[in-house]
Amino acid sequence: MLHANSKPRKLVNQITIPIVLGCTGLIGALLCAPRISAQVRIADAETTIDINRDEVTGTVSPYIFGQNVEHEYGTINGGEQPGSNPHGLHSGGLWAEMLRDRKFEEGDDDQDGVANAWVSEERIKNRYWELKSGQGIGHRYFIDHRQFYGGGAAQAIQVDRSSASISQVFLQFSKNQKYSFYAYLKRQGRGTVRVDFEDRSGANYGHQEFAVSEQWEKYTTEFTAPAATFWGRVRISVKGTGTFWIDSASLMPANNIHGMRPDVLDVLKPLRVPIIRYPGGCFADSYHWKDGIGPRDKRPERFSPFWNEWEPNDFGSDEFMEFLRETGVPDVHITTNYLMGTPQEAGEWAEYMNGSPKTPMGALRVQNGHAQPYHVRFWAVGNEAQNMCSQEYFPTNDVNEYARRYQQYQAAITKADPTISMIAVGAPPGPLKWNGDLASLVSFDYLAASLYTFIGHPIDDFNTRIFDLDAFYKHVVGEPKSFADQLDNVVASMGDHLPKDRPSVAVTEFQSWWVSEKNDADFRLANALYLAGIYHELLRRSSKVAIAEIESLINVQGVVEVSTTSVKLTPEYFACLLYRNHTGTSVLRTTTKSSAVNFNKDLPAIDSQATLSADGKILYLSVINRSESNDLDGVVRLHGWTPANGLPMTLLELNGADKDAKNDFGSTKTVNIRTKSATATGSTFEYRFPAHSVTLFEIGGAG
Repeated sequence: MLHANSKPRKLVNQITIPIVLGCTGLIGALLCAPRISAQVRIADAETTIDINRDEVTGTVSPYIFGQNVEHEYGTINGGEQPGSNPHGLHSGGLWAEMLRDRKFEEGDDDQDGVANAWVSEERIKNRYWELKSGQGIGHRYFIDHRQFYGGGAAQAIQVDRSSASISQVFLQFSKNQKYSFYAYLKRQGRGTVRVDFEDRSGANYGHQEFAVSEQWEKYTTEFTAPAATFWGRVRISVKGTGTFWIDSASLMPANNIHGMRPDVLDVLKPLRVPIIRYPGGCFADSYHWKDGIGPRDKRPERFSPFWNEWEPNDFGSDEFMEFLRETGVPDVHITTNYLMGTPQEAGEWAEYMNGSPKTPMGALRVQNGHAQPYHVRFWAVGNEAQNMCSQEYFPTNDVNEYARRYQQYQAAITKADPTISMIAVGAPPGPLKWNGDLASLVSFDYLAASLYTFIGHPIDDFNTRIFDLDAFYKHVVGEPKSFADQLDNVVASMGDHLPKDRPSVAVTEFQSWWVSEKNDADFRLANALYLAGIYHELLRRSSKVAIAEIESLINVQGVVEVSTTSVKLTPEYFACLLYRNHTGTSVLRTTTKSSAVNFNKDLPAIDSQATLSADGKILYLSVINRSESNDLDGVVRLHGWTPANGLPMTLLELNGADKDAKNDFGSTKTVNIRTKSATATGSTFEYRFPAHSVTLFEIGGAG
């Protein structure tokens, strides 16, 4: 029998992280959530869970808790919007930069002489008709591609004893937040440049005037916002006679950490992510890594054809590795550019990341301020090479052609570092026959596959809302079965080529893909149950699967959603937190018998999986109740394991107010993990599993 403790006990921090967290903020709300006594009712249970301590079915690879970070729609840069929306707003991202098109390279679509993300003084003052093709009254705006500081363009303003200005608008300032600004300026003639920080009404939050020289120089200033506003703007004005040039402007909160937002870093650390894929999927096949190294203000902007948006290249290889250091991520999986790149480019990247300072690319890394090699272990040749992103270039891609080029990439990459582990691109997407054929042609350490689940077709039109939440819940909680079927088919497609002595499948992208979160907060409690189910399926296949990476970590159906000033911890965030920090190293034989949910006769209401800690002292049991409204009584039988009699065990429950629960920005009150405690007096006990929940037991004892 499992007895609920009648008195609350002191909460022990079960989340093993290298920082001390208080009871404030998003994570503090998690750790200091109220303890709720476990409700135990003796009944004829419809559910039985049998765990055999002596039957180990596999070893847990920590890499199954991996994540994917891709340069797409604000994941990193927070607002390099699609070209169809040249004046688009920031959406928020990891990188703290607030200005769009800060290097003035994205073009001038409306032909007003001002770079796309910026607006002229005439537009701000509602006198746009006074500006004709960049020519105003006494001044002229133009994009200069001959004189610039970085990239390939600068904003120029020519004045004749007059003044003119450009602004970036719709910036969100937070009250009492300090901001740091700089820009590179030069002039030919006489006059000054002034920068103002304002709100839409013109209220001035701070300003600075600069006496500009005739050579490019960096000019800096700071201001503190006295009030919060969604309508902030930065205005750069020139006054005098002659031509003034503006380039590589920047505005960041002053508390940024190496250019990254501290609030985003803080919520990622507790996840203890073991591996992150970079620079993504489709984006990787158009990314040239040398664009993202060296002085940031001199790096070029590039247009990304897959996501139809501009990439400023402020966040590149070195910044990414700094991100890993800040969040404690030990390993990285790099996807090289197969479609638009070359084997030589990939080999040089491997040398830059892993080579000694005596190699050409290693010396370049040192020159850029990073003396020690990064020792990046995992390298993939392309993304979904059979079709999907590559359809644009190879509508009828051939496995023999991929094998030929893969071997060229493999040779170049392993020449830079022979210890590297190679990942080849498999299916899905595309016919599974590719996998066996490819394995017969080349050698690789891991085979990549993308496994998405959804009902019908995913929708990415940015204007969609989920209106039938009941149907959403019923489908999403059952999608791990579809995931498992796809994964089994990948394994079967390898046939005799599948290694018998080690796991070799890498699920480099997976997610329940329904709609874009831009217009619908579509990560609800069902998504947490979905991810819990995925982890169960991965644990059951631990002898086959080495790596699994969620698409994605930040934004674009991300585990963490980021706005311009706030962070949302989605239900999937808490599933990641729960399983990453409360899963053992050995998978135990777990047999579950359960009735079906009332909406799908083929879907068991209860799903469970047990693991054992490395020291053999803690048995972890995770149980999902998919039922949308019914608490379910279950009997748990531990075979070959005796709980520590009379000692409290920890119960962690991931749940929400109802099956459609979701979190808002800045709050975790609706969906969270709450701690319960109970005492076991034997190897068999009953427990009532709450509806739409994940319950994780930590049971101390001995086998």
